[in-house]
Amino acid sequence: MEPSDCHRELTPASHPSQISEVSMVLEGSNDVLSSGGESDLKEQEEDTELDSLELHGTLSDSVDREGQRPDMHMEVQRDEGLGEHALGDGNTSCDSGTASIDDARSPPAVHDKSEGGTRNEVEESSPSVLNGTDDISSTHMFNGPTDLNRTPLTLTTPDVVSVPQNSQSNSNMNPYDTDCSRKLLSEIQRSLSQESLLDELEDELLNSQSDGMRKGSPPNGLQKDQNSMVLFEKCVQYKYSQQEKAIKRLLDENKKHQELILGICSEKDNMRDELKKRMETEKQHLCTIKKFESRLEELMKELKDSRDKLVHQDQAAKNAIQQLQREMTYRLEQANKKYEEARQEKETMVMKYVRGEKEALDLRREKEQLEKKLREATSEVDKQARRGNTLAQEKGRLQQLYDAKENEVTRLSRELEKVKEEINSHVIKVKWAQNKLKSETDAHKETKDRLRETTAKLTQAKEETEQIRKNCQDMIRTYQESEEIKSNELDAKLRETKGELEKQKQEQTDQLEMHKAKIKELEDLKRTFKEGIDELTTLRTKVKCLEDERPRWEDELCKYREIINRQKAEIQKQREKLTAITTLEEQHQRDDQEIASLREEVENLNSQITDLQRDIEGSRTREAELLGFTEKVTSKNAQLQSESNSLQAQLDRLNSTSRELHSKLEETERTLSETVRCLLKEEKQRQEEVLALQTERTTLQTETSQLKTRVEELRDDLVTQKRKQAANIKDLTKQLTQARKKLEQVENGGCDREGSSMGSRSSSSGSLNARGSSMDDRSPENQSGSSVVVVDSFPEVDKAVLVDRIVRLQKAHARKNEKIEFMEDHIKQLVEEIRKKTKIIQSYVLREESGALSSEASDFNKAHLSRRGGIMASLYTSHPADSGLTLDLSLEINRKLQAVLEDTLLKNITLKENLQTLGSEIERLIKQQRVPDDIAGRK
Repeated sequence: MEPSDCHRELTPASHPSQISEVSMVLEGSNDVLSSGGESDLKEQEEDTELDSLELHGTLSDSVDREGQRPDMHMEVQRDEGLGEHALGDGNTSCDSGTASIDDARSPPAVHDKSEGGTRNEVEESSPSVLNGTDDISSTHMFNGPTDLNRTPLTLTTPDVVSVPQNSQSNSNMNPYDTDCSRKLLSEIQRSLSQESLLDELEDELLNSQSDGMRKGSPPNGLQKDQNSMVLFEKCVQYKYSQQEKAIKRLLDENKKHQELILGICSEKDNMRDELKKRMETEKQHLCTIKKFESRLEELMKELKDSRDKLVHQDQAAKNAIQQLQREMTYRLEQANKKYEEARQEKETMVMKYVRGEKEALDLRREKEQLEKKLREATSEVDKQARRGNTLAQEKGRLQQLYDAKENEVTRLSRELEKVKEEINSHVIKVKWAQNKLKSETDAHKETKDRLRETTAKLTQAKEETEQIRKNCQDMIRTYQESEEIKSNELDAKLRETKGELEKQKQEQTDQLEMHKAKIKELEDLKRTFKEGIDELTTLRTKVKCLEDERPRWEDELCKYREIINRQKAEIQKQREKLTAITTLEEQHQRDDQEIASLREEVENLNSQITDLQRDIEGSRTREAELLGFTEKVTSKNAQLQSESNSLQAQLDRLNSTSRELHSKLEETERTLSETVRCLLKEEKQRQEEVLALQTERTTLQTETSQLKTRVEELRDDLVTQKRKQAANIKDLTKQLTQARKKLEQVENGGCDREGSSMGSRSSSSGSLNARGSSMDDRSPENQSGSSVVVVDSFPEVDKAVLVDRIVRLQKAHARKNEKIEFMEDHIKQLVEEIRKKTKIIQSYVLREESGALSSEASDFNKAHLSRRGGIMASLYTSHPADSGLTLDLSLEINRKLQAVLEDTLLKNITLKENLQTLGSEIERLIKQQRVPDDIAGRK
């Protein structure tokens, strides 16, 4: 055959008459192939001339009917010149049926133009099968028909380079895109494009075969004329252009479907985010409610304690008032009795004085007789007076001793009261600490249970994600293995076709075999298309299910809103309870004020009693003066002796009471020592707990630092691996371009030498895994010529090895990402636990009283100061220990202490604000450091 027969005319038929004529020619050629045999070859060669004449006649008739178009072949060449420029030299083989099966699976790839021109590329990003997460393969389209013999399914350099770029762009543009959705959409896209193309080819083949069966075919099985081949090529090109348009239309529809599915996924993710936010807000509300409840319980406990204290204080005050009233009544009765006795004695003394005067008158008469006796009596009176003075001095001394003992007794009673108050305060503090410990342990148990539940849920979610990933990876592997099996089968079929071509050297037999292979491929592709349609239906059902679940989610949201409203109502009730508690506290303050007023009344009564006692003492002094003038010395001696006896009895009583008080003091000191020991033990336990928490915190900090270093190392490893992969991909793309250029040169050279040679076509299917040797780029002049090309031998690499290596790298990358995410989540949980524990410790320290956390040395120092006396002793005791401590001085001391306290509070507030600003700046710097690290990791 001539070389001109091997050129393809790329013009679509513009009239149905031409299509009918071309179909007639195809029917004749198919009939020849089906009916011809080896025995009738000679007879068929004799009849070829008659058949060619008949074909010329039919063509001329068709040209006249179409409206005077005799030079159709020239017009076709003018119209389709660009297509020949895009395909290199234009000297391609005519056997379009022997291309690889990969040509039918995807649109043809773009080849480099030899003599200038523009490259028309339409990149349609679709998820790749090789990459399980974000790799996207690009399908290149032509504007116009192309050569079927020169379009193997091979990834060119822009294809391979565009895979990570498209993956990054898609991941940045649409964060809701998932692996499963991309895989399904890519399979649907491929199946639709393949099905449309193969259906049309199958229809054309069936039509041509049916027409050939109706009409007769030449006996030799050869075509009648070159014009019939030209018309056949035109028809094929026209069908190919229509198929390209249909593929574009189907791709547009697939894009729309993909956008719809992505929108649905985004809506679903938005709904999930909203649900998560609502759940978080609900958890926060529950936490606040629990805090309020705990606070309410604490306030109720404090109220109960305060009420009990008030009741005890009221009872004590009432008892004290009753005792005071009883004492007052008893003392008043005694005073009245003494007053009556004194009055009676006064009357008797007056009577005695009158009698004495009478006797004096009588005795004056006997004065001279009794002068000697009076002198002796006066001397005796002087002696008795001296003795009375000594007795009075002794009485004063004993009175002073009695007063000192009374002061000591009062001081000891006050100290006893103080000790009792301190013991009660310590007991209350111990009880409060025990209750607080119980509440904290209960809360800690509840938090542990919640942590266990959350960890179980997390493990379940992780297991589900791992199962989904494993299923996806298994699908990818099965799909890759099926493709590799198909490619191997196709390579075997191509080799068989090569052997048959070399033996028979007939183009028509090769075309028949290629048609059969394409029919088989069509059947396989129909199956894949049906599977894609089934997957589409499943996706639609899933979308419907999600739409059906949407009202249920809305109902759940309404329920959660109702729950939130209920919680708000409960919070309002609790606030009302708080107001009631505040009112009760105000009542408590009022009761305290009333108690203070009652105490003031008691003090006034005491002052009145002292005044009465002073009056009684004054009356007694007056009576004593009158008695001194009138009573006899003997009565004074008897009275003094009786008074001394009473004083001795009182001293004995005071000694017994002092002994009892000493015994009580010893007992109280023992109880105090025991309580101090218990408090010391509890303080030691608290300190040990604090130290344990600090050690846990340090360990957690070290673990977090180690994990951070590990994460940084993993990120560096990822960056290095990505760089290595990029370098490997660049090397592979270079090798693929070189191999493709070699194959093109070999094919071009083979067409120049032999029109029917098919040697360069077998390497098109395995061009993806070929490693070509380095070749210099050829100029357009050298490429246009038909010079002899020296082909370097390059080793073939197995495609399965590359795919397995890529899959392994992807698995390792996914595992490292999962580890990094898990470690980050673990770090966050540990930091949150540390913060909670610090908050608990801070709240515990703040709730404690100022003196509860003080050391023993400070307590001993306070006790020492209180014993020494002075102003500071009055601060640490319940009663004023210094007479110089006036009200004005105490107010000045309080003002100064208030000023110091305000200064310390301001300093603490400023320090807290500074710490908060430092924390915010540290977080900002950490985020700024993470952003370039993330960008570098992505690159």
